[in-house]
Amino acid sequence: MIGRTTRQASLFYFAFAKEAAAITDDLLDPLDEILQDSQLLDLASEALAKRRARSSDFGRPSIAPDRLLRSVVFKPLKGWSFRQLERALRASLLSRRFTRFYEDSIPDFTSFSRTLALFGKEGTVRLHARIVQMAQEQQVAKGLKLRTDTTAVETNIHYPTDSSLLSDGIRVLTRALKRIGASCQTGALQVVDHHRAAKRRVLEICRAAKTLSDAGREKLKQS
Repeated sequence: MIGRTTRQASLFYFAFAKEAAAITDDLLDPLDEILQDSQLLDLASEALAKRRARSSDFGRPSIAPDRLLRSVVFKPLKGWSFRQLERALRASLLSRRFTRFYEDSIPDFTSFSRTLALFGKEGTVRLHARIVQMAQEQQVAKGLKLRTDTTAVETNIHYPTDSSLLSDGIRVLTRALKRIGASCQTGALQVVDHHRAAKRRVLEICRAAKTLSDAGREKLKQS
């Protein structure tokens, strides 16, 4: 069963609530107002209802939609893992206030992992679309341009030489063209796969690059 968004406050939390209310945050306070949107809460409720049959009205109460929504936003905003999210909610009054957990117990990080995954790719797209719509309604942004982060991040890949990057480009372009060709009429787009030839040429370049003689350099240039 989906948890309730309206909860009775505990008398024992009064002192903590007074301290938490005095803490301000330039980033989280504006987000707190945005995440009160009813349509965003409906998206969270729909995600919780997809767990299994009759999840919306039967069984033990789960995490409330407002808490799920705020946790979905809070975790990537801080760049935390699920363990770090659980630890922060247990240790910070500000985090508890923003996610609306207050004096209630904090779920285990494994519960966060399962529950936050309910949004999925489709739910995340709908969440972003609603945020863009709100920005348009409030005339904050026109919503005509999309900005993405292209920061280079170290990963476990081969060293990006010029020849290998060109080979990767041929491989990816060929794959994309084949997908496009599959959607076209038969014979409308003929795609020739040069991936194997490009791979042989890359190996040829690599072997020539190991030779330091003038003949090897000339062969490298020709390749």
